[in-house]
Amino acid sequence: MTGSSMGGDGMPFRKNLSLDAFIIAIFIGALDICIVAPSLTVIAADLGFPVRWVIWVIALHLAVFVLALPLMETWGVRFGWREWFFVALFLYGAGSFIAGGSTTWTALMAGRVIQALGAGGVVPQLSAEIRRLSENRRKGWRVAVHGVLAALLIALPLYSSAVTHFFSWRWIFWTKIPAVLVVAILTFRLARGGRFRSKPYQVHGVFYFGAILLSAMVAVSQLDPSLGWAALIDPSVLPFAVLVIGLPVLMFMADRQSSRPFFASQLFTDIRLVGLHTVVALAGCTWAAAVLVPGWMVEVFQQPPGSGGPFLSIVAASAWLSLPLARWTTRYWGYQGVLAVGFFATAFAYFTLALALEPVPLIAVLIVLGFGISFTLTAPVHELLFGVVPYRQVKNGLMVIGMFRAAGGALGLILIGLSFHRAPAFTGWIASAQGLPALWSMGYQMGMLTVSGVSVVGLILSLTLPSPGEDPAETEGERG
Repeated sequence: MTGSSMGGDGMPFRKNLSLDAFIIAIFIGALDICIVAPSLTVIAADLGFPVRWVIWVIALHLAVFVLALPLMETWGVRFGWREWFFVALFLYGAGSFIAGGSTTWTALMAGRVIQALGAGGVVPQLSAEIRRLSENRRKGWRVAVHGVLAALLIALPLYSSAVTHFFSWRWIFWTKIPAVLVVAILTFRLARGGRFRSKPYQVHGVFYFGAILLSAMVAVSQLDPSLGWAALIDPSVLPFAVLVIGLPVLMFMADRQSSRPFFASQLFTDIRLVGLHTVVALAGCTWAAAVLVPGWMVEVFQQPPGSGGPFLSIVAASAWLSLPLARWTTRYWGYQGVLAVGFFATAFAYFTLALALEPVPLIAVLIVLGFGISFTLTAPVHELLFGVVPYRQVKNGLMVIGMFRAAGGALGLILIGLSFHRAPAFTGWIASAQGLPALWSMGYQMGMLTVSGVSVVGLILSLTLPSPGEDPAETEGERG
């Protein structure tokens, strides 16, 4: 194989490019959480939303964003990447404008959906451009890019809190519009036209997957825990639950009839990949649950509403600084060990955050939380995928892993929202000095305990995952 088709680490270029897109998608999702999470409680109080509904601000964006990745790339194949990149930027800017100016839950959700569609269209082109620049320049260029990304991840929560405190939460959306204009100008000056070389996949299955995920989110959000098991057959829940059960059959039927299906049957029939997708979804839940950190730390430290950004910055900084340790751990313990350590750390951190109320020690716990999130997110789970699926399915396999990670995060946030089911809207909180309402505080604690339990389940399942190239059937035969 020629040097031009190989990445710097010996991995085929297209496979490496797909992996870069996978990583960038995770990063963009993390950036959105960093900029919106510190202001969630302020948005809830300002617009009079219950907390369990304002969580949709992040959950819905996360769900639509990951579904938009394959859809927007497929449409980019047909219309040309430069043209579609401008469409994606326009959607992102328009969504930011609508979200910032919203006064109702419906308008806010509409803005976030449009934002997510635009963000999904940016990822393929951004990953290709970063890869091209990295291949053509010295190693220091890639290090510089990573440094800029780290600075953004750490600084954005601080920026969010500052903007919310001195201006309004609306400006955390509106200030994205000038950034979109700058990117559009740079793209117009530097980018060249052209089309993707790969053939588009038929994405019927993606629509079914999205319908399944959104139906599950609505069903969970409608649950009333006070009804016990009867909540499962409540008229507001049952129709969506039926869709969650029935739509997968239609999804597999549609993909089976497709000449280029997005979901290869092996992705859901191989027991190794089923376990992998489950663990990745649980990891997504523990990652997205970091949205609880700013609001809860503001209560513990008795700070003004919306000022929790610095605490999320601590988590982000810890996560970034833990990356070298995660890579070192992978060499000796494999991706299973990295996942197990990460789940153990997040289980401990969320459990401690929920029950310990001493401010100073909790800073150390936030560092542990960032460490755990870093390990669960960066565990090289793609190694198992590369050893199981054929080369032509690697790109889709990585996208499916990302979709399950985001689905776990989105659905996990809605599940966490059930902890606030008794907490009504409290519009007077911003102007008061009484701290969080009691039911809100209980919701935060129950939510973090829930995520701690999810982490324990992830820890157990991660230890059952096979090593790359290991066939469970052969292993059982050897034991017999």
